[in-house]
Amino acid sequence: MRNIILSLIMFVSSMASAQGVADVWINKTIEKLQNKGSEISFRIDEDGMRLSGKLLMDDNKFFYDAGTIKIWFDGTTQWTLQTDAGYSELYINEPNLEDLQIINPYLLLKHYKDFFTISDGGEKSINGKLAHMVKLNAIDNSVVSSVNVYIANDNTPIAVELVLPDGMVYEIEMRSMRNGLTFPKNTFTYPEKEYPANEVIDMR
Repeated sequence: MRNIILSLIMFVSSMASAQGVADVWINKTIEKLQNKGSEISFRIDEDGMRLSGKLLMDDNKFFYDAGTIKIWFDGTTQWTLQTDAGYSELYINEPNLEDLQIINPYLLLKHYKDFFTISDGGEKSINGKLAHMVKLNAIDNSVVSSVNVYIANDNTPIAVELVLPDGMVYEIEMRSMRNGLTFPKNTFTYPEKEYPANEVIDMR
């Protein structure tokens, strides 16, 4: 009995230590992303489809550009412009934090304690690069079930895997990242003159 109790204590201690390591990795990554604005070039693989683009971020504001899909978020209002064969539709809404997690990885990481339990995944190879993996499991998996975050030694996130409740997996590769940037104030609001929409759907 004594050996069993000792084994349980060692197991719980190792789990707590692993969680502590994971917290350190995530928090250092968040600190890096908080250094003014960031620009990330990314590639998303989803069910055999591949999409490339860029993400500009400044705190909770962002601009997402993947060619036929562009998203602006000023901290309150989100504008999503979808273009197909020259016809464009603009959707306007005011998303909550859970909705934004799947679009902006920084918001997902910044608020991970509110929505996830965390554990350490150790050293892993992803896209030919060695990284440290942090595993996030959703407390309420209504939007995202789990997230694997791959972090380089300089605390730069190099890949994120999002697993949705239906089992679909989004693999997001961070191809390049610049931070410490300053963006004009209008970067994160929809420029109507530059991208006029054929149809506007206001969902607020």
